[in-house]
Amino acid sequence: MWRLNVRRVYLNTVFDVGKFFVNRRFNIQDGELLLLNLVKKDDPRHLGRVRGVLEFDGIVEDKGDESVELYGRKWRYAILARRSVRLQPRDWFDLDDVLGIYARRYYGQVEAMRLDHDDAVAVERALARYIKHIKQ
Repeated sequence: MWRLNVRRVYLNTVFDVGKFFVNRRFNIQDGELLLLNLVKKDDPRHLGRVRGVLEFDGIVEDKGDESVELYGRKWRYAILARRSVRLQPRDWFDLDDVLGIYARRYYGQVEAMRLDHDDAVAVERALARYIKHIKQ
């Protein structure tokens, strides 16, 4: 499981096109879950930063400049999603809610970060009702 930092203005487009753009080629494995986590400044009311989940399908270079078309800025790679699930507002959460103090290690500004196995298991439990729809 990975945490992807996303800006609020990009969130709907990520769901609509099933792609998340990054500048580094990350070593994400087929079928891994990707948490869409709002950057801190985009959740000022503390409603919960995790807003959705993607199922990883692949990563490709953005040779056609689709990122520029969609967002007006260039990223090098597009992470492709096989499926995506938008969390209902009542289910939004912060990693702190599930992992406590250990969540701090995932709040850096890095675009994507892999969760430790034990942390991923805890987050999967919190997302159980959504994950069953993703991994069909």
